[in-house]
Amino acid sequence: MIVRAALCLALMLLPACTFQGRPQALPFERQEGAEVAGYGTVRFWADGIDSRVPAYLDNQYRQIAASGCRACRNEASFLAISGGGADGAYGAGVLKGWSERGDRPRFEVVTGVSTGSLAAPFVFAGPAYDAALEEIYTRYGDSDLFRNRGIVGLLGDSLYDTEPLRRLIERHADDALLDTIATEHRKGRRLLVQTTNLDAQRPVVWDLGAIAASGNPERRKLFVDALLASAAIPGVFPPVALNVASEGRLYDELHVDGGVSAQIFFAPPGLDLNGAARRHFGHERHLSLYVVRNGKLGPEYKASERSVMALASRSITTLVKYQSLANITTLSEVARQMKADFAFAAVPESFAVQPRSEFDPLYMQALFRMGYQDALRGQAWRKTPPASPMLALRR
Repeated sequence: MIVRAALCLALMLLPACTFQGRPQALPFERQEGAEVAGYGTVRFWADGIDSRVPAYLDNQYRQIAASGCRACRNEASFLAISGGGADGAYGAGVLKGWSERGDRPRFEVVTGVSTGSLAAPFVFAGPAYDAALEEIYTRYGDSDLFRNRGIVGLLGDSLYDTEPLRRLIERHADDALLDTIATEHRKGRRLLVQTTNLDAQRPVVWDLGAIAASGNPERRKLFVDALLASAAIPGVFPPVALNVASEGRLYDELHVDGGVSAQIFFAPPGLDLNGAARRHFGHERHLSLYVVRNGKLGPEYKASERSVMALASRSITTLVKYQSLANITTLSEVARQMKADFAFAAVPESFAVQPRSEFDPLYMQALFRMGYQDALRGQAWRKTPPASPMLALRR
C-alpha cells in the first residue's frame, strides 16, 4: 500500500535530512500535570490507571443514574473500532447493516483508533448519522484526503499534507454533531479516541464528548485536532501539535496515530466497571463488548519484492496483523474478567477485491457492501478470536 511504503521511506530518509527543534516541547517532569487549558479532564493515559480516572468513572455513573434511562441501570453495550485505513469501510457497512437489521445497541461507550476514530463520532451519534458514515467511507479518494508534498516533504515532518482531510472532518464535525454528542455525554455516554504521544511514547485517550460539552469556544478545533492526530501515520502524515499548560506555562506535545501503540482499545487496564455499578446502582449490570477490526485477520500470501521499501512495507503489514489479533485477544480476556459478552467482526478472508490506490472509492464501496450484508444477515460476529492469523482461515 502507498502509505505504508511511504512510511518506510520517510523513516529511512528523514533523520538524514533535517532536524527541527522544539523549544516549547513539554519537559519530562511536567507530563503528569499538563492539561489542555480551559477544558477540565478531557484526556488521560491509556496504558495505566491515571489518578483522575476513578473520579472520572464515578462522575460518569452518576450521570447515567440521573439520566432517567432505566435500562441503562441494568445493561450496557460497548463498541471498539480499530484502525485500518480504507478498510474502515467494512466497519461502516457493518454499522449501517446492523441498524437496518434492527438490533443495533445504544452504545454506552464508543472507542476508536485511527480510521476507527474518524468513524466513532457518527457511530456514537446513532443510526441517524449512518448516511454520513457511508458517505465518508465510499465517496472520497486519495486526492480528497491528502496531497503529496514531494521533495519538500522529505525535508519536513511528513511526505503528505492532510489539509484536505482536515477540511473534510471539519465539514462533517459541525456544531450540530458536537451538540448531539455533548447531549449524550451529559447522560453518561462516552466517546473516546486514542492518539500516541510521540514525546512520551505512550497512548492517550481523548474524551471527545467532554470536549463537545465543554462550552469552550475552541471546542470544535480541539475535537478535529484529536481526530486528525489519531489518524496521523508518523512520517507519512504530519503530527499534530497540541498545546498544553503546566504550572502556568504553555508547551506543546506531538501526537500521532493511535495505531502506533494499539490497533484497538477499550479502557485503561484494571478499570473496575462492575465495582462502579455496585456503588451507584446497587448491583452489577449485564455488559456486552463488541469489537470491529477493519482488516483481515488471516495471512494474505503475496510474493515479496526484493527491495528495501517493498520488504519494509510487507513487514509492517505483517506486524499490524499480529498486533490486531493480539489486541482482540486481550479485549476478549478483558470482557471475561468483567463478565461481559464478547463478539468481534473482521473483514472476511473471502473478500478478494484489490484497491487501485490507498483510498480507492470502488474498493471501499465493495467493502462497505460486504460489511452491510454481513451485518444485515447476522453473519458479521464471531465469539472466540483465533490463536494465530493462520487459524483465522478456518472460520
